[in-house]
Amino acid sequence: MRNFLLNTFYHPGLFFFLLPLFYMTFGMIFSLQYNALNYLSLGIFYLFILINQMLENMFLRIPANNFRLSRGFVGILEILNLCALLFFGWQHSWLASLVLLGFTLVIQLQFLFSYYQLDDVAVFIANFFKLILLNGFAFYLGTNFIFTRFIPYYLGLFLPFFLYEVARIRTKIPNKVLIPLILLSYVVPGILLWPHLTWMSLLLLLSLPFAWLLVTAYSRKTAATYTVVFSILYLGLTAYAFF
Repeated sequence: MRNFLLNTFYHPGLFFFLLPLFYMTFGMIFSLQYNALNYLSLGIFYLFILINQMLENMFLRIPANNFRLSRGFVGILEILNLCALLFFGWQHSWLASLVLLGFTLVIQLQFLFSYYQLDDVAVFIANFFKLILLNGFAFYLGTNFIFTRFIPYYLGLFLPFFLYEVARIRTKIPNKVLIPLILLSYVVPGILLWPHLTWMSLLLLLSLPFAWLLVTAYSRKTAATYTVVFSILYLGLTAYAFF
């Protein structure tokens, strides 16, 4: 059963390009209530998130000394990163561009937490910034204002993504900790969606086989599979609830 689920649903190449979408799609969905999508800005924003994901993956390997950085490649990514920041400052707001600069500094420098045994803190902070700040910025790109009403819905994915991010620094989490976190990952989105969808919100439970997979064999692979499947269900239900 476990091998069947992983062989069917785990595709790392696809996940690499898919995960950044969850950091912006909720903001895009909510912004449609006020304005049409700004495709150019959103396209550049997606590339900005993807670039920072690549930089994050490279820099997080520095403390383990198991990866040789290509300075030329890093330099190209940083130049593209800077161009994206300048675009958002010129096209939207220089203050918003400074906020994104703060985000990219947090993402790229989080490896420093490893030297002080604060990896869990780094994961918590980075996950919060990715889900809240990036979705909020995606909303801003379509509306030119920030609406705090939707922030709780961004947080609906916090625990699934937290479990995924933690898997990069821990090969095992005790079930007495893991199981309550998984249960909460259903409770929080369920509470958010219930007023809009009532019993239909229980469709989130379709991801339970992947939660079981996570409990029986916690790893980066099983955490990624659970997170993606859960996020797709939550995203679909949220879109249906508001449209």
